[in-house]
Amino acid sequence: MVLEHLSERDSVMRDLSEITVNALKDLALAKKDLQENDLHMKEMNKLVNERVDEISRVNQQLQTKISFVENIATSIREKNDKLESDIILVKNEKSRYLKLNDLLKTDLEKVIKKEKELSVKQIFLERKIENQTDNLKRTEKISIIGQFTSRLAHDMRNPLSKLKMSHEILCNNTNLNVLEKIKHQQRIDTSISTLVRIIEDVLEFVRISELQLNDTLLDDVISSSIGGVNIPSSVTLERTGDSTHVLCDPKKLEAVFLNILTNALDAIDKNGKIKIKTIITSKNVIIRFEDSGVGVPPGDELKIFDPMFTTKFYGSGLGLTICKMIIEQHGGKLLCSSMPSIFSVSLPKT
Repeated sequence: MVLEHLSERDSVMRDLSEITVNALKDLALAKKDLQENDLHMKEMNKLVNERVDEISRVNQQLQTKISFVENIATSIREKNDKLESDIILVKNEKSRYLKLNDLLKTDLEKVIKKEKELSVKQIFLERKIENQTDNLKRTEKISIIGQFTSRLAHDMRNPLSKLKMSHEILCNNTNLNVLEKIKHQQRIDTSISTLVRIIEDVLEFVRISELQLNDTLLDDVISSSIGGVNIPSSVTLERTGDSTHVLCDPKKLEAVFLNILTNALDAIDKNGKIKIKTIITSKNVIIRFEDSGVGVPPGDELKIFDPMFTTKFYGSGLGLTICKMIIEQHGGKLLCSSMPSIFSVSLPKT
């Protein structure tokens, strides 16, 4: 029994020993696996740490870029707000300009109506200021009054003497025949006309009346002026040039042309040729009066428009002065040249 019991115990011990050996082997293998797993985990942990560091760097870069994008977005929002504000201002300005434009359109017709007249008046006023300045520099009032009075008395004495003489003859000789009475009556009428003309020249010289401007056909004014003078058959009158309209005072312009024509007839002693030519330029309308006379004496070209200057034995010496004043009042110029004798009236188109 004891042997059997020992044999069973040895068998158990062997089994336990085998189990223990196997267990130790398993433990060794497990330890080895654990060590290998530990190394693997360390490697994995290292890779994870490296990945985490890389992700952290990428995240930091992303944060920097996000911050940059946010700054750009903020700047864009600010610019957009400013742009919207500017758009509102532009709309307000546009609305204001539209209102101003409507007001300007409303006043435009009135401006156009006054434009031509104001232009002419402006030119006249500028010329008038220049002329007044020049006159103040080269003349004295007392001297002008003395010369004017002396000249006026001289010019009026001759027609008054004829008027008085013819009147006395008619009153004291009641038996005169009809022809003699007609002759003296004609002398009286001529003397009265001369006195009236002298007085009208003086009044026109001392008083500049306002222009009555009208859009006028220039040919009508020239024709009316020609009809106002007695042109003998010994005088050849030639008219050339284009027909046009001018803004003028037709009565005053006709008086100017009439005076120039009368002077031309006197210059050729009512025997010769007179040419009237109309020239149209880009800015002006020029009317040239040319006669076949000897022309203005040398040295008198600058003085011929001065008050009381005349080359005739009669007349007030105010005719051409008044003509120059009227043309300048229209914004134009009156010029004289000799050889051949030409008086040029230049009027602005506007």
